[in-house]
Amino acid sequence: MNTQNARAAQRAQLIRLLDLPHAWAGQESYTLLDLDDSDGRRFVTLWRQWRSDPNRCARLHVVLVVQALSLASTLRGRLLSELPEQDHVLVEQLVKQWPLNLPGVHRLEFEALGVTLTLAVGSAHVMLSRLTLAADAVLLSEAQLVEPAPSQVAGAVGLGNLVKTNAVLLAVAARAAWPAWFETSLALHEQAVYRLEAGLQPAGPTSSDPLLLRARVAPRALACAGSYVSGDSPAALRHLVVVGGGLAGLHVAQAIALRGWRVTVLEPSFDRARLHVGHLAAALTPVVSRQDDQYARLSRAGSLRAQVRWAQMPEAIATPCGALQLQRVSGRIVDLKSLAEGLGFSEQFMRFVDAAQASELAGLPLARGGLYFPTALRVQPRALLAKLALTEGITCLSAQVARVERVERGLGEWRLFDPTGRVLLEAPQVVLAAGLATQHLLEASGLLTTSSRLTSMYGLRGELTYVDQDCLAGGPRCIVSGDGYVLPAVQGQCVVGGSYLNEVGSDEAVAVARQENLERGAQLLNITLPPSARAPSLLTGWGGQRAVIPDRFPVVGPVSGSAGLWVAAGYASRGLTWASLVGDLIAARLTNEPLPLENDIIAKISKN
Repeated sequence: MNTQNARAAQRAQLIRLLDLPHAWAGQESYTLLDLDDSDGRRFVTLWRQWRSDPNRCARLHVVLVVQALSLASTLRGRLLSELPEQDHVLVEQLVKQWPLNLPGVHRLEFEALGVTLTLAVGSAHVMLSRLTLAADAVLLSEAQLVEPAPSQVAGAVGLGNLVKTNAVLLAVAARAAWPAWFETSLALHEQAVYRLEAGLQPAGPTSSDPLLLRARVAPRALACAGSYVSGDSPAALRHLVVVGGGLAGLHVAQAIALRGWRVTVLEPSFDRARLHVGHLAAALTPVVSRQDDQYARLSRAGSLRAQVRWAQMPEAIATPCGALQLQRVSGRIVDLKSLAEGLGFSEQFMRFVDAAQASELAGLPLARGGLYFPTALRVQPRALLAKLALTEGITCLSAQVARVERVERGLGEWRLFDPTGRVLLEAPQVVLAAGLATQHLLEASGLLTTSSRLTSMYGLRGELTYVDQDCLAGGPRCIVSGDGYVLPAVQGQCVVGGSYLNEVGSDEAVAVARQENLERGAQLLNITLPPSARAPSLLTGWGGQRAVIPDRFPVVGPVSGSAGLWVAAGYASRGLTWASLVGDLIAARLTNEPLPLENDIIAKISKN
């Protein structure tokens, strides 16, 4: 038997020992946690079997924990050479979505979300402690069963939090027994008792090949991952109401609708076409930090998820243009070159450029270098919202909605009231995504506790300045940021931002803010403004209000003690960055998927 056939036989054998396809037959979903498939070979095999099985589960979720990701081109060559021709069409789909080698959690979607692949990139013991899922089966590698290091014990302990009742554990091993330390680590979970079986048949075609070990979680074990909606909920219960039709609300609505739910969005401003009127353009750029802290990781995860969600948007709405973050010359100065070298991220995501390289990228003679983010986007918010509202399954209501004043739990459903006390709608699941009004809604409903982070939310106004691109030497080819930012021109106008005003300003305050934006933009681009550009009467722009929590993290998740009620608010200046990720996070919790974000960050943002 040649090597390729031997590997195919081993993959088939492992799948049989998982009791597939019987284990997923007729189920709403089936989740596999695989710690021994660094490049997706077994995933492709499982995906092909799912496609050909008429009794398959409705949704297949596979989670791979890997130290690092291969380049997409390398992956393609390897998989095409090792997998049978019948799998090649699936390989091409996988490679098309394969992400850059960046730490964290990446979500890939296939078959209209019927199949998902979650890639957890990093050390196994760290990622196992940061994942949230409820696995039907787990595949371990031989390397994870060798003589224990503290990190391996921690990984085994973390593993016990990720399995369902009756989950199957399989491992390739050199000895016909589970290591005692592994059994002890699993037993640390008082509710997770494992029946560890003796060595089974060899994992390969000969008796000298490694053995397979099999275990099953005892019936009284409980999965740690929370279930918010039963997987077999009748279609009538799969109705969700979103209060708020801005970036937060419509991205939640899109994520839920893509999973086959019926979604109603309530937003009075739809009728008056007020949402983001005059907001010409904004930027989607990640944040980085030397320590790769939670804020930076959340920003990276959000920007990557937005790029996936907007992949089918017209380029005029989400325009790839790249972004420069220039080295500061005053204030809090960070050595951006050493920061980039220390993080060691893929250059396709971020790299340091000197002044000459930055000038070439921007198309203007810049005075400084900095960080360049090739995947950054210029976005037109109003057009984006209009496109999101057209997602199949979403109904937007406005004419009959003066305002949602409060919510109240009824018999199995939430009721939404207007200021007159009239019931506007009832639904089993409600998401409050109305910016600053979210705080008022919870307070009026008697649901805003003193410990909630939402009690500290406040409004922070900002002004953008619109400048004729001819006044800025044609404007930059990419986003240029530092102290403020300048976007590539839209309709002959460059957006320059952004100011911070604590209150709704007077006409004079607005004019001053726009003038300051202009001066910052000229300094960033290293150009001298013509006198005509400084005429206050000619400065136009747009003003908006941010809902801000003092720690600058959003507030996302279920409202404590109020099953079926959720919040998504406090996005500050990162609405575009976080909206897609938050939508998918809430949708994943509602549909019992592996969560697309590390749970230490989830814990940070869900304290509401």
